[in-house]
Amino acid sequence: MGLPDTACVVHRLSQSPYKSFVELVWGSQSFAIKWPSDVDEVCSKPGPPSANDRLPVHLSPVDRGLSNSTYDHFALAIAAYEAAPDVSPFSSKFDYALAHPDQKILSADEQAGWDLFRGQAKCNTCHLDGTESLAGKTTRTITPGNVANKAPLFTDFTSSNLGISKNPAIPYYGENTADRYGYTANPSGSAYVDKGVGAFLANRQLNPNSDWAQLASRFDGKFQVTTLRNVDKRPSPDFVKAYMHNGYFKSLKEVVHFYNTRDSLPRCPQGNAGEKTTCWPAPEIPQNVNKTIGQLGLTSEQEDQLVAFLKTLTDGYKH
Repeated sequence: MGLPDTACVVHRLSQSPYKSFVELVWGSQSFAIKWPSDVDEVCSKPGPPSANDRLPVHLSPVDRGLSNSTYDHFALAIAAYEAAPDVSPFSSKFDYALAHPDQKILSADEQAGWDLFRGQAKCNTCHLDGTESLAGKTTRTITPGNVANKAPLFTDFTSSNLGISKNPAIPYYGENTADRYGYTANPSGSAYVDKGVGAFLANRQLNPNSDWAQLASRFDGKFQVTTLRNVDKRPSPDFVKAYMHNGYFKSLKEVVHFYNTRDSLPRCPQGNAGEKTTCWPAPEIPQNVNKTIGQLGLTSEQEDQLVAFLKTLTDGYKH
C-alpha cells in the first residue's frame, strides 16, 4: 500500500542497525534531522498521503533537504549492492559457456533452445542475449564465440503488453473494504484492471512529467521486460515460482507455451479444464498487445528445448 511520505523510509532507517553504516558512508549529517513529534504516528498509517497534505511528515526546508538526500543515498547504495558480484555474479552455465567458447558446455537440447531463442521463438527481440551483432542471421547455429556482449542482461529495458489474462488469485482483488485506518486499498475489488505503465503515466501525482499523461493510453497493459537471468532460480526443486507481472503462470513451460500458442489456440473462460494447455483466457488489456509472439509454430519438443536453455541462466553453476 505504500508509505505516506518518503521521509518515513529515512526515519525508519534512522532507527535500524544500518544507521551507523549509512553515516559511515555518507556522513553524520544523514540523520541530523529534526523529526516532528508525530512522525511515528504518521509513518505507521498505510496508504498514500491525502490530497491536501502530500508530505504529511512536516519538516523544515532544511530537514526536508537532508531527508531527500539521505533517501537518494540509500537508493544509490541499494543499486550498487544489486550490481555487486554477491547479487549479480554472472556465474550461470550460460556464462561459463561464454567464457569457454572452445569447449562444448551446453547440451544438445540447451543449444537447440538457444538457437530457437534468437530464431523461430523470437525471444531475442526483447530479451537481448548478447548476439545482437548477428541480427538477421537467425537460421545459423549460434556458438558462444559469436556473442558480442559477454555479460548480456537478457532485457531491452522496454515495456510490453503480452496479452496475459487476469490472475484472480491475487489477494489485492479482495482488498475492497476499509482497514482499521479507514484505508481501502482496492475500492474496485475484482473489477480492478491493471494498466501497468499506462496507469503510471495517467496518474499525475506519480508521473514526474505531466506531458507524458497524454501518452498513457498507448502504454495501457504494458509492463517492463524483465531480465531472464535466474528465471528458474528457486530455493528448492519443488518450489513453485510465479511468472509474469501478475503471477499467472506457474512454470517456464506454461510461459513458453503461451508465447507459442496465444493466438493459435481458442479463447476460453478462466477455470476451463483446458486453460493454459488447449485454450487461453482473453487478455486483461486487449489494446497494445505485442504481436511479435503468439503463433510461433513450435513443437512441444522445441518448447522443452527453450525451457532447457532458460535453465542455463541460473547463477551458481558447478562444472
